[in-house]
Amino acid sequence: MKGSIVALSLIMLCIVGLLSFFLREPAHSRASAEDAENRGRTPVRSVNTTDATNAHLSPEPTNEQKIPPVDCKDINLQSESPAQIKACIDLLSTSPVPSIEQLLNLYSAWAVIDVDKALYHLILLPSELSSYLIYDVVAVASADDLNSVLSWLESQTLEINVKSDLVVSAYVGASAHNQASILSLAESLTNPQLKTQVIDSILVDWAKQDYNAVLAWIDGRERPDMYHAVANKLLLNMIEQQPAEALYYLELMPENPTKTKLIEHYAHVVAKQDLTSAMAWAQNLDNPTLQAAALTSILDLAVSDAHNHQFVLQFALTESTPSIQQQLLTNIAHNIVNQDITWLVERFDVIPANYQADIARIIMNKWMETDEDAAINWADSLTNPASQKAAKEKYK
Repeated sequence: MKGSIVALSLIMLCIVGLLSFFLREPAHSRASAEDAENRGRTPVRSVNTTDATNAHLSPEPTNEQKIPPVDCKDINLQSESPAQIKACIDLLSTSPVPSIEQLLNLYSAWAVIDVDKALYHLILLPSELSSYLIYDVVAVASADDLNSVLSWLESQTLEINVKSDLVVSAYVGASAHNQASILSLAESLTNPQLKTQVIDSILVDWAKQDYNAVLAWIDGRERPDMYHAVANKLLLNMIEQQPAEALYYLELMPENPTKTKLIEHYAHVVAKQDLTSAMAWAQNLDNPTLQAAALTSILDLAVSDAHNHQFVLQFALTESTPSIQQQLLTNIAHNIVNQDITWLVERFDVIPANYQADIARIIMNKWMETDEDAAINWADSLTNPASQKAAKEKYK
């Protein structure tokens, strides 16, 4: 009897097992595909496929994604695989405060190995990260393979201005150690605006390393005059960064309005560093036009501080060249009336009589805006007929 019961139990278990096997849903059935579609409209694919987005789409943690952050900090970018680099990027980019420098190094290393996948992965990052990183990554990758980067950019649907800026970054990055060759390549660009933007940007970057080489390249062009604007921009940058070296090139320039503007800027920059030395340099300039421009720029900076008002006015009063003195006094008056009209009014009598009319006009133009009665009373009190006439022009 017991034997019959055991045999019957075994038969039932076999039947249940067979039914379970034949009635289960196939792994790739229509139902499973629809279920995957309902979860995200994109079926999850294996991270081992060749599609560049697979790892981004995979919800299953892999051994690569379990790499601790400390390992990512010590990662050897020269020897790691793209998968290892990507895993570190995924970890770092989702941290509360991502390290931009680390991400830049990782993406740059990946781009050297596989520029398409690296850049595609980068643009999928949140915009606050991708927009910050992509220009530098494009530049670094282009130093290794400009054509691949340009091909990738061409394949992307990006805003026109964004794509143009990225193309500029690519050419500048590629030119890091071979400026002349990349400039020759850039000269073949068919879009005039993009061509100018690329060439100017390369020259600006090159000038940081070798300004003389840039000038030589410009002089070797068939139309060197076409590059005057960028040459001036280069010199402006040099004035900000290396004023002493910039002065050498300023002195070599022919006398023209552009040089005057550059001298003004140079004077302003060096005056911020050392006001006394800047004024001594300006006073020794031989050209009256350049001297007036330099001194005006320096005093404009100095007079912005109320403590310097007396010093600045006294300096202008002691200027021996009439045309320069007039320019200095006029600019000083324009600055001081915006800060303290009463201060200038109290010292009006020390201004040479032949300049008082101009200064009175400047005072009245501003004072009538703030205290009309006081301004009119002051104008009526002037004893110099020319000054009084100029002052009353505002309210007659």
